[in-house]
This record gives sequence, C-alpha cells and structure tokens, in this order.
Amino acid sequence: MSSRLAKEADRLRNDEIFNKALADIRSDALNALATINVDEKTMVLRLQQKVAVIEEIRNVLDRYVMAADVQEDAGSFA
Repeated sequence: MSSRLAKEADRLRNDEIFNKALADIRSDALNALATINVDEKTMVLRLQQKVAVIEEIRNVLDRYVMAADVQEDAGSFA
C-alpha cells in the first residue's frame, strides 16, 4: 500500500493542473489577505487557513513519497 500511496503522491506532486489549482487558491488567498480589512477577523482566519492547508497538502504528499523511499532503502540493507 505504501508503494502505491507514494506513486500516487508523486503523481499529484507533478500534476500540472493539480499544482496550478493549488497555486491559484494560495495566490488568491494571499492577495485577499494583502487587501482585507484587518477587523474582518473571521475572513482573515479563513484566508490564512487556505494558505496553511495548501502547504499541508504539499507537505503530506512529500511525506508519503519520502516514507516509501525510506522503507525501500531500509529493506535493501537487510
């Protein structure tokens, strides 16, 4: 399962449309944060959460790929 998960994670990390969608969502949120009235606390938090979630998606995909790499490396020494 981890090999399949890593392959799918790697595919998503390199998928042009998926990455464009993530980049656009992140960019829109950052642009909105740059111009929003700071008194709109709920909207500020919502926009910050969007940026954080995009980063977390990328981090989790990286972690899936690295976990499979570590398992393969550990297995090759046994």
